[in-house]
Amino acid sequence: MAPKVLMVAEKPSIALSIASALSGGRMSTRKGSTDVHEFDGMFQGSQAFFRVTSVIGHVFSVDFPPAYQNWEGTDPMDLFNAPVLRSESNPKVMHSITLISEYNSVNSRTQE
Repeated sequence: MAPKVLMVAEKPSIALSIASALSGGRMSTRKGSTDVHEFDGMFQGSQAFFRVTSVIGHVFSVDFPPAYQNWEGTDPMDLFNAPVLRSESNPKVMHSITLISEYNSVNSRTQE
């Protein structure tokens, strides 16, 4: 069974460049929150199905809880054991939903 490859680039122009180079310009493109370029090619010596997409900006932001945000009252050594809060940087872009959907789609093709 041919491998399925999902590639996620830093920005849309890089995704397009990667897909164009690897496919020799023979790819289809689906529009969405970011474009998804699809093509068949070679991966580690075998035929493979490629899907190349991207994110826009940072996917996640990290921060310390409010109790650690007073830099004058926080011992920097405490930060090594402090919890870290992670949140989606721009929920309107829906990076997480898009990437999970693309992963599931490529993964389900593996089962065919």
